[in-house]
Amino acid sequence: MKNTIKTATIITMIIMILCGIATATAETADRGEFYPKMAVVTAWERLGETNLYIITVTDKDGAEWSFYGEQEDAKIGAIFSLLMWNLGEQEENDEIVEVYREGTLNADALKDWLTGEWQ
Repeated sequence: MKNTIKTATIITMIIMILCGIATATAETADRGEFYPKMAVVTAWERLGETNLYIITVTDKDGAEWSFYGEQEDAKIGAIFSLLMWNLGEQEENDEIVEVYREGTLNADALKDWLTGEWQ
């Protein structure tokens, strides 16, 4: 009787694990893939009295993206690499997964970035 209960428990656990793996695979298969994007901070807004900011960045195509960051990240001209998750055919629906600060553009380079003259 003990062996039967133990065997039934093990089989149930295996089925639960396999169902979980199948569900996770289906969810990620429908969503797409990761891709990188470079963007520059063009605006920021402090959230109340906290050290948290909503940071708005602009990519080379002029699309704006926002994420939460800290004060040291909220500098106009700061360069960020964004790890994006493709959610479908329209890029504006994609999600920012990770952000990495890469450096800062000087005033002339920032102007070139915003006017589309960046090389």
